[in-house]
Amino acid sequence: MKTWRRYEEYLLTGEWHVHTNYTDGRNSVFEICERARELGIPLLAFTEHVRRKLTYDFNEFLSDIDRAREEFPELIILSGIEAKVLPDGSLDVEDDIIRQVDYPIFAFHSFPRDRELYVECLKKAIKNKYVNAWAHPGLFLRRTGFSLTVDELEEIFKLMKEHDVLLEVNRRYSLPLGSWLNLAKQMEVKTVRGGDVHGVGEFKYFWG
Repeated sequence: MKTWRRYEEYLLTGEWHVHTNYTDGRNSVFEICERARELGIPLLAFTEHVRRKLTYDFNEFLSDIDRAREEFPELIILSGIEAKVLPDGSLDVEDDIIRQVDYPIFAFHSFPRDRELYVECLKKAIKNKYVNAWAHPGLFLRRTGFSLTVDELEEIFKLMKEHDVLLEVNRRYSLPLGSWLNLAKQMEVKTVRGGDVHGVGEFKYFWG
């Protein structure tokens, strides 16, 4: 069972996409938890950026999360990662990392400008047994000017439902498109709130 199923009641009230100063965020795990407590946010998922060759101590990151759970018992705090999709459809993360976190999500970053390859790799990523959500869905398409046909999108959403993968409603990029959300609802694909928070100051924009 995917981790999000245990916390399904918080899909639209929790903050499921947060970055810390371990990568490109501006605040620590503890500073973010403190702000979430002040705002009454019930759940935080720390989805730190990863690569197969990490530039930071991932065990230290996980230790911070463990300590935060003790310090902020009123919060549900999930460990997670945001892994980019590679041109072979695999994720840029080592197996031992993705296996030990609660909430792995995938996204497209620095991907080849190839529409057919994108669709193929998107389907492979959805089938990854560990992933819980598709982060900022459609951002690659927006940046490249590509689009998906209704038939392609229906096939993708069918796979997401089959593999229990969430569609992230990303506040930073205002994605996915409204038409995608309507179709996702029709096809019973679950959505999840993701502010893509990179600092405590951003909560005023994403939680105003």
